[in-house]
Amino acid sequence: MKTRLTLWERLKPQYKEAINTKFSDYPHSHEAIVELLNETSFFTIVPYGVAFDIMSACNLSFFGDAFNPRNDE
Repeated sequence: MKTRLTLWERLKPQYKEAINTKFSDYPHSHEAIVELLNETSFFTIVPYGVAFDIMSACNLSFFGDAFNPRNDE
């Protein structure tokens, strides 16, 4: 049986870097975001505030694009 990848595992490398850079001065926030993404497999479950922080850090208009392997931004 296949297991689903977590959102952190599916997150594109450039977005991981953007999150690391944006939250480098906020270690608690960075840790909370990484922990949440490591525990979650579906982006629709992520709370709005966290999704907004990630979208802002990554300059995205749709949160799901951060995890879509077919969307090369």
